[in-house]
Amino acid sequence: MELNIRKLTILDELKQLNNDLYHPFPHEDIRKIQDKFSEKLHEDDLLTADFNSYWMNIAGSLSYMLKGKTKKIPQNQIDELKLTFFEAFPQYSFLEKEIDAYLNLHEEYRIYERVRELMLSYLFN
Repeated sequence: MELNIRKLTILDELKQLNNDLYHPFPHEDIRKIQDKFSEKLHEDDLLTADFNSYWMNIAGSLSYMLKGKTKKIPQNQIDELKLTFFEAFPQYSFLEKEIDAYLNLHEEYRIYERVRELMLSYLFN
């Protein structure tokens, strides 16, 4: 019973956070990062695409959950949810301590991380 209440509480918070996931992508902050850290970024690094694909996995997985189709989330998506952005893309590890200097990017990152953590809690507790 207590577990079901906890899961319902998590779902309620996820429903509220769902609306916060759909802001314009923080392109300006990404551009600033690319300018400031050009020596740390390789020409193959696609910071915008990497954030976008990471966040879309979170949003897509949330969509399954909010439709009551948690069991249909593909295993590879669940495996990706277990990783932070910086674990999934270690080439950007230098940015982890700098991200809060980029307000729009940091806010988006914070929201997506909260959603990711809540989904993991829902799935594995």
